[in-house]
Amino acid sequence: MKRQSIFIILTFFLFTSCSTINKKKNQDSSISNKTTNHSISFFQTEWELIKMGSSKPKLTETDNKITILFSKNNSHFAGYSGCNRYSGKFNIKKENLTIENVISTKMACPDLNMSFENNYLNALNKVTNYNIIEDTLFLIKGERPVLIFIAK
Repeated sequence: MKRQSIFIILTFFLFTSCSTINKKKNQDSSISNKTTNHSISFFQTEWELIKMGSSKPKLTETDNKITILFSKNNSHFAGYSGCNRYSGKFNIKKENLTIENVISTKMACPDLNMSFENNYLNALNKVTNYNIIEDTLFLIKGERPVLIFIAK
């Protein structure tokens, strides 16, 4: 009887600890594993940059926001990068996203804006997939978001 009670108690602890571990794993899953929100479309939504890596956009002498808009019909994107307008082509399959042929105008701007803009355009070229959670678009390289936008 004593062995049976110990067995029951150990079995109980084993199952509850496995449940706790699984909950923790689910909470720690990366952004790229979360379910895509279909209420806001990736296409034809103007997205405003709110973070590049872990930093907020810092622009001088301008109130303009960094934006991007993806067109569904021709696999083309365009936006404003802090100083210049830019555009290019993209390919999308499921949640995999590749960005190609990024071009931009060549307006002169303060050095800080130009530096940020160059870093932003370089980050776009590194994107490998995307995810939308609620009203937020995550452009991701591997498992890490490199650019985070909010729907305007």
